[in-house]
Amino acid sequence: MTYLSLTLPGNQTFNPPAGLPSGGLNLVSKIIGNVSTILIILAVVLSLFFLIWAGMQWVTSGGDKTKLAAARARLTWAIIGLVIVFGAFFILKVIGYIFKVNLLSFSAN
Repeated sequence: MTYLSLTLPGNQTFNPPAGLPSGGLNLVSKIIGNVSTILIILAVVLSLFFLIWAGMQWVTSGGDKTKLAAARARLTWAIIGLVIVFGAFFILKVIGYIFKVNLLSFSAN
């Protein structure tokens, strides 16, 4: 593994001394990948929950205008939330492609 700060001119590398922290971009990309994956999954699940809740609220409104308006507002915000989550997913994929890192991979090691 080549360390960015330990690369010498002429593409020569050496083994870092014991106790020197290593990780660099690889560790940062793993952390960002794990956190972003968990947050995107959580946001999608919550948005789907709110969609189902709004649908149930719409069905059980019984023609009441205020309940119907609340259900419509909840449905609108759930769809907007889903669009924002998929937009964030797309942006992370583009950033990962530009910098050649996988920002949406969940890895335990």
